[in-house]
Amino acid sequence: MIALLACSEVARPLLGIYAGPELFPVVNEHVQSLPHATSVVVGSEIDGRADAQLETVIELDDSCEECFTVAADGESFRVSAGGTAGALYGLAALMEAHGWRFAHPFDTDVPEAPTLDADFELGAEQSPEIARRGLHLHTLHPTEAMFDLWAEPDVGRSTLMLDWIVRNRGNHVQWPGLDDIAGNEQVAENWREPTRLVVDAAHRRGMTAGIGVQLFGMSNLQLAYDLVDDEGSEADDQAAMEARWPIVMEGIAWDTVSLSFGEFFAADPETFISRVELAYDTLQAVAPGVEMTGTIHVGGNEEVQVEYDGKEMSYYFLVDYADRPITPWVHSVMYYNLYEDAGGAYGLDEFSDHREFLETKLSQGEAVGYHPETAYWVAFDNSVPTYMPVYIQSRWHDLDQLRQRGLALQDHVIFESGWEWGYWQNDAAALRMSYTLQESPDAQVAELFADDGLGAAVGEIMGTQHEALITNRLAPYMAGRDIAMDVGESLEIVSQPRRVLFEEVLDMSAEERDTFEGVVVKPLLALSDAHLDAALALGDGDRWTDEVVDGLRMDGSRAAYVAALYTALLQHGRGEDPTLFLDAADVFLEVATDQVADRYESFHDPISARLVERIENPTIYDYGYLYNAQTLCFWQRERGEARELILGEPWTDPGCTL
Repeated sequence: MIALLACSEVARPLLGIYAGPELFPVVNEHVQSLPHATSVVVGSEIDGRADAQLETVIELDDSCEECFTVAADGESFRVSAGGTAGALYGLAALMEAHGWRFAHPFDTDVPEAPTLDADFELGAEQSPEIARRGLHLHTLHPTEAMFDLWAEPDVGRSTLMLDWIVRNRGNHVQWPGLDDIAGNEQVAENWREPTRLVVDAAHRRGMTAGIGVQLFGMSNLQLAYDLVDDEGSEADDQAAMEARWPIVMEGIAWDTVSLSFGEFFAADPETFISRVELAYDTLQAVAPGVEMTGTIHVGGNEEVQVEYDGKEMSYYFLVDYADRPITPWVHSVMYYNLYEDAGGAYGLDEFSDHREFLETKLSQGEAVGYHPETAYWVAFDNSVPTYMPVYIQSRWHDLDQLRQRGLALQDHVIFESGWEWGYWQNDAAALRMSYTLQESPDAQVAELFADDGLGAAVGEIMGTQHEALITNRLAPYMAGRDIAMDVGESLEIVSQPRRVLFEEVLDMSAEERDTFEGVVVKPLLALSDAHLDAALALGDGDRWTDEVVDGLRMDGSRAAYVAALYTALLQHGRGEDPTLFLDAADVFLEVATDQVADRYESFHDPISARLVERIENPTIYDYGYLYNAQTLCFWQRERGEARELILGEPWTDPGCTL
């Protein structure tokens, strides 16, 4: 039997795949998500070939489940694998060697004519370096995944996400639940059936799937699905959990539950530990054998510090004291890593406690996972918007440091928060390095692009960003700042690294102004030049080049805009005329407005309007995650603040939060 899944006008299909009866159903399902331009022929009978430009036979062998080998077989190829996942990885590797790139989940780069890369190593068995590799699709934020997995469940689009994770060598997917299903049975039913279908589709691809829940309602800032709304007696909390677990667990074959504990709030240690144990026990009563992980967030704020076992610690570490088989997952934030400066994120100059915890667990052979980010979204990166491949370097650096120490990580599940503005690159690279860690972050980036020059350019700017944003602590100036950060700071609650505020510039001494100009403003201008020069060198090209160029130009505009506003404030503080620099800032704002409009026209997601508009959804946010990026809200807020301080202009603070 041969099934033609193609555009009929293509006389000779690009790709012909032949799989035996064990693999044919899932391979056939998997390749249907490829774009029609791929012109795929899938057959279960080896002898029924259809003269495709690239042909391969896929077969099972006695290797590990996720191992694969790609070998030449006359004029065609043979993919041998130990199981379904390995077979799909091998197929992806063969296609990549012939020019395909599995970029954005909804957008695959297809070669005009498949041509084997001369550097591709045929006949070598590939095996994963890390056992569990996947994405945490953060549906508490109004991202693509939130709409497709939760607000407007779409099995087809959700399955595209699964296929994309697999093609980038992932084997796990999870997403947190939202609280809207807790009090409305109809909403719960509308969510349950498509979710069951997506989880089953993941299993067919050799993946595991997990749901995230939050323990306490008191720390639930983002409408997460929580187990205990109001903390009460142990009996009350048990009853609450027993009522909540069935809603998310019954009828859905989840493999894991990720238990989280919110941010900025702590609980009495004994109560915390007992409720974590109770959460595990009540879960097992409803879904025996389902694994539980517990997130160890970062936090240097006083509100989350506790005394326990003779030590002072962030209360998230208390999950490790629970007398249950719960795997702790160490979480880091933003593009910071465990081994370098953390810039003051969440009140910390480095994540040393998390690093030491992870390394100790690994060295003792105890279960532990690593759960870093590839986007922070809220006021920090893609909502500004900025393009930040520096995430790739940090994710690579963590894994490289662990490898140098001889520590074998078993779980590496990435916290994502949106894919436009090039953020798909961060996720794809992090997934792939979890399977095979390349010798450098530049080599990891190079895998993402068929064009070597494009990959080299992204790799170079990645290093530039690392030096400027992490080493030289310019991160908060490229990021935005919303009204929630202002309120939080007044309560001594810190999330993002802190910048020098505009009003503080006016209070500086002459010497302090000169120093600030030297360590912040001039480096920002140099950072702007580096990005704009890289964009100019690349020039216009295909849609993948254009996406990188748009990101580089936006970063260049952002750095120059912020530098212009700070220079205007410095000039004003010195008693000199700031008009030239205020006017320059307006020019950069106008340029950025045009860049945002151009990029929107080239978004990968075909349903992109909901990402940039105010739209009702079950998250705490009443807009898509790129709404503030599209309106340049953070830029407008900075403009209003600066001009009020310098010119006394009245303005209305947009807040840029809810």
